[in-house]
Amino acid sequence: MRSSRSAQTTIEYMLTISVITIAVMAVVYTLMSVVYEETGTLGQSLGTSLTTDGVQ
Repeated sequence: MRSSRSAQTTIEYMLTISVITIAVMAVVYTLMSVVYEETGTLGQSLGTSLTTDGVQ
C-alpha cells in the first residue's frame, strides 16, 4: 500500500511536468508566429528579386 507522502510526491511531479509543458508550448507558439511572419517576408522578397532581376 502506498503512503500518503508517496502519493503527494507523485502529484507534485505531475504538476511540475504540466507547468513545464505549458511553458514550453507557450514559447513554441510565440516563436511559430514569428517564424511564419519572417518566412512570408523572405518569400515575398525572393519572389520580387527573381521576377525583377531574373535568375542570375
